[in-house]
This record gives sequence, structure tokens and C-alpha cells, in this order.
Amino acid sequence: MNLEEENRRKRAKANLSKTESLEFFILPFITPRARHKPTDDFSQSQLERFKKYGYDTKLKQANQLILYGIIFWIGLAAFIGYLVNKFS
Repeated sequence: MNLEEENRRKRAKANLSKTESLEFFILPFITPRARHKPTDDFSQSQLERFKKYGYDTKLKQANQLILYGIIFWIGLAAFIGYLVNKFS
């Protein structure tokens, strides 16, 4: 087996780092944009990079974290709305 094949297999099984996980969970739709690239969406560009370079596990985990992040933020907004209605 050559080095390129071995690296390809390692990339396919690589997990998201803690920082990457937080970025996808906390910022599922509130994505930071570079000032010099106003149309660059961080999350979308990361997902495209994972697809392009074969990071299969990272891609799957990122999609799950985006979904969990959206559910979290909707739940948090609903809870805050409930508290505002209850105490106002």
C-alpha cells in the first residue's frame, strides 16, 4: 500500500476536532464571513472542503452538529419566549 492510499483512508476516518465541532454546533446558520469575501459562507466552504478531500466522517459529523445546533437554538428561543411570556 502506498502513502497516498494510506492517507486517503486516514482522512476518511478522521474525526472533527473540538474547535471544528463547536463552530458547526454554535454557528449553524450564524456563519462568520470574511471581510474580503462577503459571499464566503464558512460552514458551507468547510463542508465543500470535506467532500472534496474525502473527509467522510468529518462531513457526517458536521451535518449532524449543524442539525443539533439548529434544534438547540430553536429550543433556546422557544424557552426564552416562554419565560418572557410567563414573567411579563
